[in-house]
Amino acid sequence: MSDTRNFDPRFDPAFQRGYKDDGSGAPQPYRGIEALGLGAGPVGPAPLEPLESRDAAVAQAQAHPEPLPVSLQGNPWIRVLWVIAPVFVLGGVIGQAWSQTLLFSGSYASGPSGFASYVAPSVMQSVGPWMVLTGLAALVGVVFLHAVRWRAAE
Repeated sequence: MSDTRNFDPRFDPAFQRGYKDDGSGAPQPYRGIEALGLGAGPVGPAPLEPLESRDAAVAQAQAHPEPLPVSLQGNPWIRVLWVIAPVFVLGGVIGQAWSQTLLFSGSYASGPSGFASYVAPSVMQSVGPWMVLTGLAALVGVVFLHAVRWRAAE
């Protein structure tokens, strides 16, 4: 190794200019498993758990029957989704058409009726597409729930 006076003590000398390796850090050739002192014999399998614990687990599993299948027919929230989803889709489409008709009819009223001729259609023009999107997403979600819970006739 070269003179250590030229190396910054904060850093490893191997990464500094002027370092010369003397070979002590070189990887050693493979000496085999015997050199590690682990023995050359084969390693046996891991010990198995006692049969008593397996029997207890089987008895516990047999004591608890399979859960009953879940039916969506009695779920009132599924019915609510089936009603709300088409209402949102139709409401969004009708509201969008209504707002376009009022906004682009060319007749704007001033005064107290300005709300009915400009503000309400503008709000519906902003909300309508989101109502359609939410209704379609709800329809897809309800169909997905029914598809997941569906079981073929046995």
